[in-house]
Amino acid sequence: MPESETEDLDYYPSGWSEEIHDEYYIEWILDDDQTIFVRLDGTMGDGQYSVTPITGVNADGEEFVTKPMSGLSRTDAFDVAATLIYAMNGVAGRLNGETEFTGDISDES
Repeated sequence: MPESETEDLDYYPSGWSEEIHDEYYIEWILDDDQTIFVRLDGTMGDGQYSVTPITGVNADGEEFVTKPMSGLSRTDAFDVAATLIYAMNGVAGRLNGETEFTGDISDES
């Protein structure tokens, strides 16, 4: 599991990349499909952050945004981002049939 370069997140799942634009704008991107990512944005000022899960980008470059959360403190924003990253990672793994996420147990008797 890669160690985050941020002070507020320890680790993120393997198969994801962390892109730090600056200390207030960070994205975690699924390596297998870079149109799936989580964006943390604190550039609006007043110490408020938003976290936005992006689950796709269409041919026109428009992002499919699913329920962004805003008005968060920095700590809460990183907690929400971590939850979304791990949830999206688990769903992607399950949809790809990765045994780690499907709960499949092999019959080795």
